[in-house]
Amino acid sequence: MTRLNILILSTSPKSEATKLFYDAAVKRGHNPTIKNPDSLYLFVSESESGYDRVYSGEGENAERLKAKEIDAIIPRIHGGVNFGVPIVRHFNQNLGIFSTQTASGIRAASNKFETHQKLSIAGIRTPKTIFAKSPKHIKFLIEKIGNLPAIAKTVKGSLGLGVMILKDVEQTNSTMEALYHNQVETLLQAFVESKAQDIRAIVCGDTVIAAMQRTGKKGDFRANVSRGGTGIKIELSEADKQLCIKAAKSINLDVAGVDLIKDANGNSFIIEINAAFGMQIQEITGIDVAGKIIEHIELNYKKSNSTSVNASAINQQATKQQTFDAFQATKPSISAMMSAMRLFSDESCTEEQFESELSVLNYTNPR
Repeated sequence: MTRLNILILSTSPKSEATKLFYDAAVKRGHNPTIKNPDSLYLFVSESESGYDRVYSGEGENAERLKAKEIDAIIPRIHGGVNFGVPIVRHFNQNLGIFSTQTASGIRAASNKFETHQKLSIAGIRTPKTIFAKSPKHIKFLIEKIGNLPAIAKTVKGSLGLGVMILKDVEQTNSTMEALYHNQVETLLQAFVESKAQDIRAIVCGDTVIAAMQRTGKKGDFRANVSRGGTGIKIELSEADKQLCIKAAKSINLDVAGVDLIKDANGNSFIIEINAAFGMQIQEITGIDVAGKIIEHIELNYKKSNSTSVNASAINQQATKQQTFDAFQATKPSISAMMSAMRLFSDESCTEEQFESELSVLNYTNPR
């Protein structure tokens, strides 16, 4: 087996989860290194041939991290997504290094509403969800998702933080007003009665490598193990396995923690997708999750070194640029222009999808 140089990009470099990946790489004969993305410098050259660079600022002097000396990266981006995502993109796309996760996937997973939008586009069932930056018509919003009780979730957040249950009108009004006045972006979601239980599945490539059922502690509707809940190993049905794999791919992630709940009729709903998922599942299930992800790297790390793949991506981006320039020449409205810019920066949006979306923008947002 080839000994690989694996860079673990962790915003929590001393965490137990990061250590699990480090130890798994060593156990399989590889050479892992841990770097905090916050300590890195990104350099974009003026050359048309590239020559982009990454430097580490951890030591007394800045040190270049040479692309030829890194075979793969494992992103573990918890906080600091705004800087962590460009770091991952730089390694993966600018330098052509294999990554277990894409920059666009990490970004989508960090935003709960973007996740639900992409799940809906992919035809995947989620609870009714509504998002408003200025929720003035609270009664209307609650009625649209099926009345109380309902779930309020901050758009950013993980480990069960920022998730609240709304039980009555007075509590709902006071909670939403407080969130609105403090400019906390929040989405409202239909409450699915699941007896404080949910399922966490770890997707790796085209496989669910581990799954557990989580149960919230007494008096807490949240099932997160990190919030005091418990977990047991389970085997998912083939239908639920395929649902989780499809969900991860819908936001352009190959490796992800996918959460689902089941209603009283046994219907499955995807409620969240996590890029930097917790690793308690490894101890609970007895499955070497980190080891299986290292094995995934062994099987796939050469793919980012394919010049034909890189050339294809470059050609597609060039075509998207031409389409964007033509759209800009039509002098679209400001809101349409902002939407076009977001689509252009979304790596999971193909050339065909981009052209189609811009046609819709021109039609629905006349100048």
